[in-house]
Amino acid sequence: MAKGPFLTFEDCKMAFSLFTCMCGVGTLSMPGNFARAGMVLGFFAVAFMGLANIYASVSMSRVLLLAPNSVKTFGDLGEWAMGKTGRWLCVISQMGSCLLIPCVFLVLGGGLLDGLFPGAFSTTTWIILMTITVLPLSLVPTLKEGAGAAFAACMGTIIADILGVGIILHGMRGHPSVPSPDLNLSQVAGAFGSLAMGFGAGIVLSDLQRQHSDPSRMPRVVVVTMFFIMFMLMALGFAPYSAIGCQVSGNLLYVIYPDASTGLTELGFAPNWGMVVLAYLVMQMHITIAFSVLINPAFFIAERLVLGMHKKNTDDIENGLGYQETGTPMESEKNEIACLSIMSDRISKASSMPDVLAENHLHHNHEAEVAEYQGANAIKYIVLRVAIIAVLVVLSIIFKDHFSEFVDFVGASAITTNCVILPITFYLVKTWEKVPAYERVGAAIVLVVCTVLGCYSTYTAGKGLFFPSESDAIFPYCDDEYENTVYYNYTACLPPLAIILNSAACLDSATLQTPFYASRTAALPIEATMTKEPFFTVEDIKVSFNLFCCVCGVGTLGMPGNYARAGPIFATIAMIFMAFANVYPSIAMSKVMLLAPKSVKTFGDLGEWAMGKVGRWLCVVSQMVSCLLIPCVFLVLGGGLLDGLFPGAFDPTVWTILMATMVLPLCLVPTLEEGSGTALAGCIGTLVADAIGVAVVMHGMRGHSSIPTTDVTISQVAGTFGNLALSYGAGTIIPDLQRQHSDPHRMPRIIAVTLVIISALFFVLSIVGYMSVGCQGAGNLLYTIYPNSVTGVTSLGFAPHWGAVVLAYLFMQLHTTTAFSVLLQPAFYMAECTILGMHKKKIDDVESGLHYVEGASPVDEYAKQTGATTPVTVDDNERHHDREVEAAEYRGANVVKYIVLRICIVVVLVVLSIVFQDHFSDFADFVGASSLTTSCILLPIAFYLVKAWDTIPTLEKVAAIVVFVVCFIFGCYSTYTAGKKLFAPSDSSVQFPYCEDEFKNRVYYNYTAVHMS
Repeated sequence: MAKGPFLTFEDCKMAFSLFTCMCGVGTLSMPGNFARAGMVLGFFAVAFMGLANIYASVSMSRVLLLAPNSVKTFGDLGEWAMGKTGRWLCVISQMGSCLLIPCVFLVLGGGLLDGLFPGAFSTTTWIILMTITVLPLSLVPTLKEGAGAAFAACMGTIIADILGVGIILHGMRGHPSVPSPDLNLSQVAGAFGSLAMGFGAGIVLSDLQRQHSDPSRMPRVVVVTMFFIMFMLMALGFAPYSAIGCQVSGNLLYVIYPDASTGLTELGFAPNWGMVVLAYLVMQMHITIAFSVLINPAFFIAERLVLGMHKKNTDDIENGLGYQETGTPMESEKNEIACLSIMSDRISKASSMPDVLAENHLHHNHEAEVAEYQGANAIKYIVLRVAIIAVLVVLSIIFKDHFSEFVDFVGASAITTNCVILPITFYLVKTWEKVPAYERVGAAIVLVVCTVLGCYSTYTAGKGLFFPSESDAIFPYCDDEYENTVYYNYTACLPPLAIILNSAACLDSATLQTPFYASRTAALPIEATMTKEPFFTVEDIKVSFNLFCCVCGVGTLGMPGNYARAGPIFATIAMIFMAFANVYPSIAMSKVMLLAPKSVKTFGDLGEWAMGKVGRWLCVVSQMVSCLLIPCVFLVLGGGLLDGLFPGAFDPTVWTILMATMVLPLCLVPTLEEGSGTALAGCIGTLVADAIGVAVVMHGMRGHSSIPTTDVTISQVAGTFGNLALSYGAGTIIPDLQRQHSDPHRMPRIIAVTLVIISALFFVLSIVGYMSVGCQGAGNLLYTIYPNSVTGVTSLGFAPHWGAVVLAYLFMQLHTTTAFSVLLQPAFYMAECTILGMHKKKIDDVESGLHYVEGASPVDEYAKQTGATTPVTVDDNERHHDREVEAAEYRGANVVKYIVLRICIVVVLVVLSIVFQDHFSDFADFVGASSLTTSCILLPIAFYLVKAWDTIPTLEKVAAIVVFVVCFIFGCYSTYTAGKKLFAPSDSSVQFPYCEDEFKNRVYYNYTAVHMS
């Protein structure tokens, strides 16, 4: 059986080149995109553009595999797919990209050098000098030969971005709530061009695939690389936005550059000059390398047209559909595999089939291409390339003062055309009859949306580029209040001596009166500027750990299984949607809690305040079901883990009882916040268990062949909804966490940061597990690695290291022990209110429908005191007293009462767990799709819309309604399917139900059998 590694060394070189192309100049604009569109729309825009570009790039890779060997360039592909029209569309759009993007690099590079050495030369001179520095790499004959340098460029981009973000977060430390952008259609759509620039992979994909010895591996290289970049761009955009909001310029590096006279940035802080220099230098390194990578396709086309190089064989003339008569790379590979199969016994086990194919077929083509750059052609191609670069220098000098508009224009026009629109069009034209109906619909939606936004963004960017308007606004994305005023000035908060010590220039009294500095020191009231608020406090970290412990737990075990159910494309779409659909409701719940009076403590209180008695009952029923059934899932899982660790010691029922006994001590901790110290252990347990589980699977399946794909059905795709809802179910504990936080207005930031990190973790865990086993992944990662007690091998045919299995089980056991008590806290609180009469409200603040409106909310109380006090003062004067009163309720006579009550609740859960102990996966999906969807998504959005409808922007209203409707439909459908399996299970002997018939009962790759034969 053919065995191939997940990524070969050659794959890594190709991935580095692709990464260098994508993760460059576009990353500098990510914070600006969030400043334009806001946090919610910013995340949505990055996700949409990421998926659109991933699908388009994979489509191009697939259609290249179908094309004949003579199809080498993007233009060749266009002519093969759509005749001469297709070639002209490709050539024009690709030449526009491959010539204009390097112009952007030259403008940026010249600007960076001018900033590093102010006054040395003019920007024009620096552009010319920049061009001289990129010439050596530009003269490397082929793109692949330059791949070794791509790693340095990638590191340059990453380091520059990290330094830029770090400088901003440090310079704006202690800031208050950031200002939101003044949203309008033109501003939001303007992000399209920049995002297209950030994701533009199509311009080099044809060259990379043409020079790969095994082109069939390119779709995997593309998917892995671009998904990684998408989540990195999300993090890069959100981090600076969380510190400066709408006051981000279009370029991250311009934000951190200080004024030569004052030593301050436009945001009023004095950056460390050494860090600024380092960020500029490493980005300069990236530009130097990426310039040659991106211009290579233009060189190839020019060499063919001008010098007559790279010509096709006479028996394979480019003539429209005549291409179809010749063999494709895919067909050639299949034919050679058949021919080589009779020699399989002679092939060394250390080699792989792609290597053999490379030696017999493709290696010769690559050597022939390299030979074309030798002899008499050497001088010709060097002169041609130098001439092309000279033209680019002229264009760069012309557009040197319009960097941001230039980036948006190129991205929205040329890059959108050749990286999204044309690849999908070619793919549909050549494979229309083979493409499933649902994929056609998705492709059509991407085409229409990108065409409309591309045209609109091209028009707006072109208008700003060729007909610039005079605007004095410093921060054009903000509303009138902050359009010319810094919302927070860190330097103004420092005493004079500290200003002198921290600035690049000593600021005397005269300097402080300059227009530049005076406008910034007057940006905020003295009371506000003196309030220095850290990005994350120790209390925030404790709350974040509790939230992480709740979210990142049992659900992670089903992530590879979700990909096995739905396949990588639909599973990724589902994951991104569910991430957004949970981050937004969680923040909405936090915001509406801030609007509510202080007497609103529980989820039920919130429901009654928003929607009366109906709201309370909806909250209580859904939350009680969630807070009681999810711990049942933990008990079932914990009992199963212990039974696996010690087979034959006790039956699962006994282990479930023992598991409940183990978690009792943590359940008796009075309040959720007092148990936050143990949340760290639970988080570490989850991460270690997941890491070990994935590592065991990857090691056990090493050398595997191509993974089997999923037999996708609507039921399977919808089935992932329940598991994802269970994984992201944060709403059940947010009221308790916010109620016990000394400064509740910080909760939205805590929620957003925590859930975004978890989303990235979920994706990595899913894709890594799926790439080793495909559709044969189980619904529980830990069950996949467990060996049969008789044979010692898993269901996938490999013998895992028993110590590693034990370690993974023990760490997950640690998590379930901790998370069990965390998730039960809301149920405990409500039971204590109802049965024991604890946590009662004051007589003058009775729960009575809209009477809550008459009470003061946490936001009101905070607003009254921020004029002269800090959040610590609020805690001392208001909330600290409330927490002391609540803690006192768990002392004295109430001690025995609440302990007995909590033990009784745990006993009931044990009984339920024993009843459902044989239906773990179905049980988890049912709970997630029903109660968790209701309490964590539907109700928070409904409450937020009801209480804040007049203050919510129209775009946010539309997004909220879309999330609500989609989640409601999928929740009902997934609840029905999971309930059917739970209460009316069908007898099925199929071992791998998500695969096609060929692999439903057969392991696609058996490592043990292969290496024992």
